[in-house]
Amino acid sequence: MQTTPLKTTIRSVLAAAAAAGIALTASACGSATPEGSAAEESVVADDTGADDTAAEGAGSREDAAEADGASGGDSDEAASSAGGEKTEVQIGETIEDPDMGDTLEVLSAVRDFPSEEEADLIADGGEVVLLEVSVSPGEEYGGLVSMNNFKISWDDGVDFWGSKTRMIEDELDDAGYPVFEDVSRRDGGEHTGWMAFLVDERADTYRVNYERRGAEVIGSDDVIDPFEDQFEIPGS
Repeated sequence: MQTTPLKTTIRSVLAAAAAAGIALTASACGSATPEGSAAEESVVADDTGADDTAAEGAGSREDAAEADGASGGDSDEAASSAGGEKTEVQIGETIEDPDMGDTLEVLSAVRDFPSEEEADLIADGGEVVLLEVSVSPGEEYGGLVSMNNFKISWDDGVDFWGSKTRMIEDELDDAGYPVFEDVSRRDGGEHTGWMAFLVDERADTYRVNYERRGAEVIGSDDVIDPFEDQFEIPGS
């Protein structure tokens, strides 16, 4: 009669132990799932962050490349706007004025003179052109041979423009180009110097016109006819 309760007790104990084991197993399984999910989400989040970082880095590199390209373009534009490289070209033309007896030798020219005073002109597509002349005046008449007798054309002779030497005279002196001064025929001798032209539109070549106006000879009825001649400044 006493055996039945013992078996029942043992069964109860075993059942309780089994139930406890099942509960522990369920608990362990339940805790493993969220950890695994959390770890996976963390990995995904890290990968996404890495992709975003990589994308940002790529974007930064692309932005930097575009900035560098833009900067390079600006540099090229600045170089272009500065005009070409200064070059001296030989001309070797001689002008003889038969009535006045003047001999003018057009020696050389400087293309793309780098004037800071006329930086805006150069940036806008213009050019500073220097011209070297040597004058041996006739001695029969008075008057002057002046830089104002020389005019330049950058539109193939449609219009001619006078010298603007005085506007950059200091720069010419500093660069070692002595300015051409007016020559009095009564002084005789030989006079050499440079004059400057400010060209609005840079051209491959320029035409220069030398013009002397006509005159009346004081104390007589004689009239001296006007005189002109042209020559070309070649490309650099």
